[in-house]
Amino acid sequence: MRLRLTFGSALSLLLSGIIAASPGGLLPQWQEDFEVGSRLSLYFNLYLAGLLAGLTLARLTPARHPWFSLALGLAGLGLLLVTSAQSFDAILWAAFPLGLGVGAINLSGNSLPGDLFPERRMIVLSQVNAAFGVGAIATPFLVSFFPWREVLMAFAVLAFLGAALVWKAPASSPPAPDRGYSNGWLWLLVLTIGLYAGLEQGFATFSGTYLTKLGYPAALAGVLLSLYWVAFVVGRLLLSYWVARDPLRYLTWLICGAVGVALLFFLPPLPLLFPLAGLLIGPIFTTLMALGQGRMGIGAVAYALYAGASGSTLIPALFALLPLTGIPWGLLLVGLAMLTLIHRLRRYDARLAV
Repeated sequence: MRLRLTFGSALSLLLSGIIAASPGGLLPQWQEDFEVGSRLSLYFNLYLAGLLAGLTLARLTPARHPWFSLALGLAGLGLLLVTSAQSFDAILWAAFPLGLGVGAINLSGNSLPGDLFPERRMIVLSQVNAAFGVGAIATPFLVSFFPWREVLMAFAVLAFLGAALVWKAPASSPPAPDRGYSNGWLWLLVLTIGLYAGLEQGFATFSGTYLTKLGYPAALAGVLLSLYWVAFVVGRLLLSYWVARDPLRYLTWLICGAVGVALLFFLPPLPLLFPLAGLLIGPIFTTLMALGQGRMGIGAVAYALYAGASGSTLIPALFALLPLTGIPWGLLLVGLAMLTLIHRLRRYDARLAV
């Protein structure tokens, strides 16, 4: 049963990545078939509202059964609604239920592996969560070769399969005995995750545009962006073993490496190496989330996901206000702020260890 539930969690996070990447991957096809225009902004707003609502409902419901399965079923129905859409209005109607399902999926899919393997929480969560990156890569790749409606139909089938796999998932485990960790430690963790999400999305959103500004072909920028996400998945799969030995110490080195990649943006042609950032930041989110779950229970996972959703939206929005020449400065400042917070977390742990 533990293997079935683990595979179901991975499938649920694969689906989460698929749905998150769908607007970017499908926008050219949608623009050919429908009148999209500025209504795409409404899609994102409705999706975000559903995402936060689904996450909140899952946080307030410690029992995962049958809600985890129902969330996957709801995501599958949302995909079917998009598949059958004859106008963009139908896709807008699907945005909120898709977000609602994904919000609940994210909390259950990211917390269940830690409950199933508490002794190897960081490693297992990083490996399972790598499926999210695979899903994000799969959508734009598959719709380049197959009709987008058929691709989404196959994804909907995956959602229903995932719903069957996580059926009777156990309730969340209670938090570990209090060892002095307080809301202060949790807020440091939450702020660090918010900055991480902004850094991850900042590299993904603006690196290609920055390269084209330097005169490199758009096709090359697209290839490097794909390599960024591939490196992200590889980092999450492989570096998690190393990071788990001493999480906060090794996260410090990874963030230093990401800051180093941001510095390369000032030295053309070294910005071509930006996919290395994906390798370095890949394990950061899952490691921090596993630390929070181990010390303060599933509530910490929920707050981590709130922070991730906020940081991945608000920080790129701030970057968008900068001139392109200011993007490296933005990445650098976010990375340095992360280093400061990680240092504070390490000092906090050191005081508790005395």
